[in-house]
Parts: sequence; C-alpha cells; structure tokens
Amino acid sequence: MFRCALAAIFSMEVRMRVRNFLILAMTVVLTGPAFITLQAQSGVAINGVVSSQQEGNMEGVLVIAREEGANHTVTVVSDAQGRYSYPRTHLEAGTYSLKIRAIGYDLVDPGLITVTSEQTAAVNLELQETEDLSKQLSTLEWTMAMPGTPEQKDRFVYEAKSCNYCHSFQRIARSNHTAAQYGRVIRRMNAYYPDGTAASDDGRGWGQRLLNYGDSFGRPTPNGPDEGVGDNWGSWPITELAEYLTTLTLSGGRTTWPYELKALLPRPTGPATRVIITEWDQPRKVAESHDMDVDSKGNVWYGDESHQVIGKLNPKTHTFTEYDLPPVPQGHLPGTRDVTVDNDDNVWFPMRVAGGAALLTKFDPETEEITIVEGATGQFTALGPDNKVWLGGALNPFHRVDTATAKLEATFLECCDYTGYQVVVNSKGNPYMATIAGINGYDVEAGEANYWPLPTPYAFGRRGRMDDQDRYWFAEYNADKIAMFDTRTEEIKEWSLRKYFTPYTASAPDKDGHVWATSNTTDRLARLNPETGEIVEFLMPNEMDVKEITFDPTAEGVSLLMSNMRSARILRVEILD
Repeated sequence: MFRCALAAIFSMEVRMRVRNFLILAMTVVLTGPAFITLQAQSGVAINGVVSSQQEGNMEGVLVIAREEGANHTVTVVSDAQGRYSYPRTHLEAGTYSLKIRAIGYDLVDPGLITVTSEQTAAVNLELQETEDLSKQLSTLEWTMAMPGTPEQKDRFVYEAKSCNYCHSFQRIARSNHTAAQYGRVIRRMNAYYPDGTAASDDGRGWGQRLLNYGDSFGRPTPNGPDEGVGDNWGSWPITELAEYLTTLTLSGGRTTWPYELKALLPRPTGPATRVIITEWDQPRKVAESHDMDVDSKGNVWYGDESHQVIGKLNPKTHTFTEYDLPPVPQGHLPGTRDVTVDNDDNVWFPMRVAGGAALLTKFDPETEEITIVEGATGQFTALGPDNKVWLGGALNPFHRVDTATAKLEATFLECCDYTGYQVVVNSKGNPYMATIAGINGYDVEAGEANYWPLPTPYAFGRRGRMDDQDRYWFAEYNADKIAMFDTRTEEIKEWSLRKYFTPYTASAPDKDGHVWATSNTTDRLARLNPETGEIVEFLMPNEMDVKEITFDPTAEGVSLLMSNMRSARILRVEILD
C-alpha cells in the first residue's frame, strides 16, 4: 500500500513537472527572444509573435519576407496579440530573410528562415528601440514636427510640384546648406521633370533632367533649364523658401534638429492589420512608372515617364516583360504616359514623339504591333462605353478614339478650367475631368461644355475613377479629401482625411463598396466607407507614390493593384476581411 501511495505521489510529481515544463516552453515560444523551430501546421509557411521589452506583444508591426534571389517581398501585419502568419499561398519553399516596419523600432535579426512544403517555421521576432528615428519618419511626421506657421507648412506641402512629389522630406531634413546654396538647389531641382523623377530612400528611382527640353512641361525656356522657374518656386519666392529651409535642416553646422523627432502616427490596428501586401521590384530600378492598368487576366501594364518603354507584370508567375518603343531624337523628352487596357486587352497610352508631344498609341500584346493615332494628343486616357478610348488633359481637348480602327473619331472642347487631371467617362459617353477648382464635363448629345465648382475652393482635384453608377470618385489633394461627383444628379460630396494626407488618386468602390485613396506623405492607403464615413489607414512597407488604383479582376476578394513610382515597384494589396 505504501508503495502504491509512493507511486501515485511520484506519478503526480512527474505530471506536474511535465506540465510546468510545457508551460515554460510555451511561454518562451510566445514571449521570448527570436526563436526558430519547425512544427506541423496546415496552410501556414511562417508564423510567430512580435514583441519588445517596451511594449510586450505588439500589434501593427509590418513583417516583410523576401526569398533569396526573388524579385518580390510579401508583407503581413501583426494582430492585437502580436501574432503574424504567412499563408503557404504566398510563400513557396525556400530560404527567406525577414525585415519589419514599426516606427521607433528595429528588428533583432533572426537569421535566415527555411520554409519547407511540409512544416511551418515558427519564428518569434524581438524588436529593440531604434538608434536613428530620423530614418523612419514619414514625410507627414517630418511635417508635423517641423517648425513654421500653418501658412508656411501649407505652402511647403500643397505646392503642385512640391519637394515630396519626387522624394521624402527626410532628404531635405538631413541636408545642411546655407540659404544661398538652397536657392541654387531649388533652381536645379526645378530642372528635373517632375512626372519623370522619383528617388526612394532605398536607392530606387531616377531623376530625369530636362536639359534642353525646357520647363517642367517640356516647353522651351529662354535662359536654360536651370533658370526656368524665374524667381519663384510655384507661388513661393525662392529666397523666402530657402530661408525657411534653413530652419528645418542641419544648416549652420547643427548635428541635430532644432525640434523633437518622435513617432506621431499610430501603427495599424484592427482592420488595418488584416492585409497581405506584395511588392515586385521592376527589372529597371530607374523605372518611372507614373501610370498603369490591368488586363482581364490580372496582368499589370505600366508605362515609364522617363523612358520609351511599356511593361507587363504577371503577378501569378512573378515575371516581367518589357517592350522597347520607337526612340525620340537626342535632346527630346522621352516617356510613355497614362495607360488604359481596352476590352480586347489591347494597351493604349500616349507616347512621346519628337518635340515633346504625346500621341495616343496602341500596343497589341499578341502581335507586339504599335499603332499611333494621328491627331490624338494629351496625357490622360480612359475607357468609355462601346470600347472607345478617350484622351484629354490640361491644355488639351477631349478626344474620342475608335479602338477597332485606331482612328480619331471626335474632339470636344473643355470648359472654363484647363488645369484638369485624369479624364473619366460615364455610361452615356460623356467625359469629365477634375481640376484645381472644379469639374469640367462635356454633354456629347447636347453639344455643351459644362463646369461645376468644387465645394472646397481650390481643393485641387487630381486623379480618380468613374463607377458603374456614373459617379466620379477623385482625390482632392489640397483639401485632404475624397470627393464624389454624381454625373446623373450633379451632386458633389466630400469626405475628410487627416491633415496633409495629400491624396493623389481615388478608386471607384470595390466589391464591398469601399473607396480607396493614396497618400504622398504617409506611405498609407486610406479606405473610406461612404455610408458611414469611417476611414481605415493601411501602412505600406516602403515609401509610396501611387497615381492610379485598379482592382484585380481575377481575385475573389478585394485586391488592389498599383504602380509605386517612388520605388520602381508594382504593389498588390489583398484585403483579408
């Protein structure tokens, strides 16, 4: 009996030790430092928990995986418990490195991760406070921290061709010129073609000097390219802007900034963590893909504002194909502009020719044949009813082109305001274009040009899309708003984003009725619920400058496809909710 009691006590003690060991092991796995093991878990390639000593388990950390030798990364976001997970649908078997994006933190390198087809790699990630916050701040966070009056900041951010059009404010903040030197820098910067220049902090992008092309629109300037701006940068006298820059930077021998740097934007939470982001590096790191569209198979077609190239990405195979176009003579501005794919998967875009003009061009992917539509000039394209392609833009009339014959069919004059962006067409075949202060439109049947002022004066309507209910959705850059113009009722509505969000483009509603907008300052996408006004911001892995948003027609859920001009990458954002 004594032996039985002793055996029972021993058995209980063993069970308790085993239980305690398992609890301890689980604690290490969930909360300890970077830890790698293999476990069986169906459908998951890599998972784990993100934590730091400062916060414990961390929500809203972007975890970025790249396979060795691959041309793309895949990003997921940690949830409220700090957990992150990569589905096998997005990571093939191979060897991966991991990075993170979380303002104020760096990753303790977990080393290379091996992903197999049978087992899950469990990798807990430990973060530590960053040693250099200045390398992590978004342009908006620099703007919020920088000194200056509201009027000065408004001029700095909202200028149509602002510094942030081509690069982040980090580059400005880390410079150390005198006011006189900044004056020369500003003039030199204005000698770059804005739509064909972008430079990311990770070394991608390119700057196209106008040389003898002229000013930023390719027009000749009498005093040479470096003198094309005269005495002003937009509406701001260069001498005043130069003096202001010395208060924002490391001028005067400063080794640190005369204002506090800190994380001012929250990490993603809740719905903003329910996303998978894929970024493909374009094969030419100097690509300047200002525009793009998607064909019926889900292929992304993109142009290049600085090179005579049209390109295609097949997201399913991660492969790029690029096609060289007829060159322009030496000394003439090269580039391809807005891209539209018609119902037969032909690709249309304005292509530059000698003299700086951009003529509408058709590219047949099957035959690789190029056809130029004579007489059709402009920057922006759209697909209208009956598979007609439209062309328009600032200082250009609306053109309608028959895709079957590639002939210019009709031309319609715009009204009132010639600062327009991104032509769109409703189901009646009437074109519209947002402008700095209003909306231009043309009633084809009545033969009348029309104009509607925006509710917010000088909101600067930039790019957008027409939906299947004849509602025109567009971004208001200077007003930090998403707007909608109902072409049937002529009603205009606006929804506010955060200050200095500077939305460049807006989408049509997705499958769930949400409208999306990009930001030139926050590296974020905003999702609007027009019914409730709710805004959700999704943080991207890199600097972002996106001019157009298109949805993947082959995806079951909501999947956004974009060309990121700033970093020469194609971007896919898949929403998991």
